[in-house]
Amino acid sequence: MAFTIRLEGEAELQRRLGALINALQDPRPLFAALGATLERHIELRFDTKRDPAGVPWPPLAASTRERYARADGERRQGTLLERTRRMRDSLATNVYPDRLEVGFGVPYAGFHETGTKRMPRRGLLAADPTAGTLGDRDRAALLRTLATFLDNAAR
Repeated sequence: MAFTIRLEGEAELQRRLGALINALQDPRPLFAALGATLERHIELRFDTKRDPAGVPWPPLAASTRERYARADGERRQGTLLERTRRMRDSLATNVYPDRLEVGFGVPYAGFHETGTKRMPRRGLLAADPTAGTLGDRDRAALLRTLATFLDNAAR
């Protein structure tokens, strides 16, 4: 059973609903705002050395530190996951009419996200990479971004 509600004399409500509907016809601005929010959180992870769940990244193995020291001529170069900044600098958001992609442009980023047999996980994107779940702070920030977008769109 379907029913219809017709609003009479509610011009402001109708105008705001119309604006919201128009804003959602093209979700790319919303996707761009969500992507910018995620990028800020991922950048913060490089600074704090913590994964999306807030767990500190394991330090480099002694053998890795020694190898880097030899390769760098005993000059310590960069910090954990930022020895060359190549991965951090490859962080990008791609916005499409039907989806948002946030990720890295280097193939080895996946090894850091999930870890390997020889390397512990140092996650950047997902709180649980096997389930693809967001960290609590990411989820809350994305919901705030969405609420702000919808509020602004309905004005």
